[in-house]
Amino acid sequence: MAVHGHIAKEGGVNEEDRRIIDEVILTKFKSPNSYTGEDVVEISCHGSRYIVHEILGLLTATGARLAEPGEFTKRAFLNGKMDLLQAEGVADIIAAQTQASLQLSISQASGKLSTKLRRLREDIKNCCASLEMELDFSEEDVEFIDRKELVRTIEMSQKEISSLIESFRFGKIMREGVRLVIVGRPNVGKSSLLNALLQEDRAIVTEVAGTTRDSLEEKLDIHGVLFRVTDTAGLRETEDRVEKFGVMRTEKLLESAEVVVLVIDGSEGLTIQDIHILESLTKADSALDRKVLVTINKSDLPLKVFQQSMSQDYQVETIEISAKTSQGIKGLERKLVDLAMGGQEAQMESIIGKTRHKNALEKAEGFLRAAKDSIVQNYPADLVAVDLRASLSSIGEITGEVTNEEILQDIFSKFCIGK
Repeated sequence: MAVHGHIAKEGGVNEEDRRIIDEVILTKFKSPNSYTGEDVVEISCHGSRYIVHEILGLLTATGARLAEPGEFTKRAFLNGKMDLLQAEGVADIIAAQTQASLQLSISQASGKLSTKLRRLREDIKNCCASLEMELDFSEEDVEFIDRKELVRTIEMSQKEISSLIESFRFGKIMREGVRLVIVGRPNVGKSSLLNALLQEDRAIVTEVAGTTRDSLEEKLDIHGVLFRVTDTAGLRETEDRVEKFGVMRTEKLLESAEVVVLVIDGSEGLTIQDIHILESLTKADSALDRKVLVTINKSDLPLKVFQQSMSQDYQVETIEISAKTSQGIKGLERKLVDLAMGGQEAQMESIIGKTRHKNALEKAEGFLRAAKDSIVQNYPADLVAVDLRASLSSIGEITGEVTNEEILQDIFSKFCIGK
């Protein structure tokens, strides 16, 4: 129900002293069909900061208070309008920076992942109920569920949970982006490459080696995937104190990079310094769980380094580009997305994106493993049931069926004011 009218401020005893603040529309949402499940009145006013400030002043003067961060969504959760996973999806929709992160957030807010987790809990709960029924007939030595069937159900649940845990890498990338670091020796075209990817002159480019002395980070949306791209100081031995500090920062950034783009000047040929950087990257690559892509730059000039030989000799992904003319940049973008996503397309309804979800699922999988071991070793039903109950509780932490005030405070404090 909507009502059109004025909001006025009392100025004195006489009617003439009343001052109109704005012409507004009041919309009433009746419980239980509102967002929070309660009776809600929404005021639609003109967007002036002064008008909003005046209206808020009137409301608080008559006993209302400003909503706390995430309070409306928290009320919706407490009133059963959504579960905790969906509530987090609402916050992620607001914070989404790319198409991929938005689609993941919408899927989570719609309840698709919640439905999957509820089915998982229901399977485990049925097993647990059968075991607990056996406890009531312990003197009669009755089995209400075949142990082989129980093991199969547990293994199927473990497989689903493991799949969700593995999806965390995709979810984290969609939510937070990919940390991409551009490295190479000085003056090979690192800053030019950043400018080509951004399609603007963001980094300073000169003929002087060592121009970039500090790291420069930019956000880049490539085919719906967010990349946090860092252009770094050239890696070389130097006596310049400022440049040396920039090189140290580059080496530090490489430790947290998920994708590293090594730029080589193809017109000059492969130098000893290039080989040293490449070998240090590929040697540490397996331990640091990152991907390395070699870009042979300046393909607009006669090349002395070739893609095929580089790929064969060093077993790395390689591409020829020209940062100056943008030749090969589209292909580079496709390779970056493939490297970040592992060449796979993830199903939105089967992705988790938060460390909280991953930790809870890892605990659940551990309890299922313990329950399975207990069955194999022919332990009593009550011991198996204890681990199954613990697994149920861990999964319930994700959707909010099992929660505490500290978790709620942490989640809803990250919302924008009100929502």
